[in-house]
Amino acid sequence: MALSLGASKTGKAPASQGIAHRLDVQRARGCPADAETPVRPAAIPPPDLRDRHHLDAITLRIATCADLEEALPSVLRELLDMLNGCPESGMAHSSIGELCVVHRAPGQATHAVISPAGIALSAAARQRLQEVVRDIGRDPGARQQASGIAGTPGGVLIALTDAADRGETGRGATGDDWLWLGEPAAPSRETPLAHAVIDALSRGLALQQQQQARHAEDRQAAVAQALKNERRQLAAELHDTLAQELSYLQMQSARLTRAARHAPQEVQALAEEVHTQARRAFRQTRELINGAHATWGDAPLACVLEALIEEFETRSSMVFELDNRIQSLHLPDAQSLQVMFIVREAMTNSVRHARATHLRLQLLYQSSGPQPAARVLLTIEDNGCGFDPAEIPAAHFGLGIMQDRARHLGADFAITQPRQGGTRVTLSWERRDT
Repeated sequence: MALSLGASKTGKAPASQGIAHRLDVQRARGCPADAETPVRPAAIPPPDLRDRHHLDAITLRIATCADLEEALPSVLRELLDMLNGCPESGMAHSSIGELCVVHRAPGQATHAVISPAGIALSAAARQRLQEVVRDIGRDPGARQQASGIAGTPGGVLIALTDAADRGETGRGATGDDWLWLGEPAAPSRETPLAHAVIDALSRGLALQQQQQARHAEDRQAAVAQALKNERRQLAAELHDTLAQELSYLQMQSARLTRAARHAPQEVQALAEEVHTQARRAFRQTRELINGAHATWGDAPLACVLEALIEEFETRSSMVFELDNRIQSLHLPDAQSLQVMFIVREAMTNSVRHARATHLRLQLLYQSSGPQPAARVLLTIEDNGCGFDPAEIPAAHFGLGIMQDRARHLGADFAITQPRQGGTRVTLSWERRDT
């Protein structure tokens, strides 16, 4: 017998009635499973009030369970026993049949096959169901209609939940759930109770996925906040201890350099090197302190650049411009921090040394020919006096730090002088959309 597909939500193919009618017509006419057959409407009376209360309780148990794979077997056995004990189901009380849920939680890569307590599917049947559901996932339209799939095990496969059931809390997740009814459980799917059972199971699983997605987001937010607090605590300790000592060392090394002007050349060189290293250490410590307070979460890179422009606008009369041609580019905090340091250094140099009146930041995808854009290009360009990187004294180590940060990013870094004058700093890296 062919394995047929259906869906259980409003707006999709009817979960039980359409599939059952289709298979009934196919059996009567001897049609193949994939033949086009119109679906007849069906008027299905509601189940007994006691059954509805029972099913509402089951929905709540599914929605609030912490471990679905642990809780669901007993629930499935209970639902199957309800069908077996219902006179209108057409099934003998001793004819349990086969039933299972093929479940994938948000964020998981593979489906788990969950059977009722006391009923074990063969390994081959489990693997076949996993393969069928995985193939369906590659064709979103397949879950919107009843269609036949050849092979074993036979029965009916019904979509219970999909991405739309999780709402906004499940963004980025790909969990879904399917109900498989094997023979002789499949014939009971046309009954009012069977429809109510499938609906209760579907609602419970959808709510459970939403609940798990919320819990996952809460855990991620708690971890992110804990890391942020730890970084700020470390920054405070650096500021109160190491930064103060390095600031004093920088001032004393500057005095030493001035005092050594009439000393032998070797002493002057040594004093200058000590002062340079003290300045470098102090500057890097200050960057660590500033970086510990800089977190952007899910904010795109353009927001980081906008924050830098706002920062420099408060302390400079230059005109700053952002030309953002990428709608949404998200980088991990560590990478955003490195990009921010490079851009800040370039902007600082323009403000301090370039005598520029205008600075432009441009963010776009870089492509060559008809191929899709493969790299991200960030350009910082001013209209200042320009400079030759080869003529920068060794004591000015900002350029070297920028190059080191670019290497850590795996990015290409260059400083050029445009024909119209000024300075252009470019940073490009391989595109990795997140």
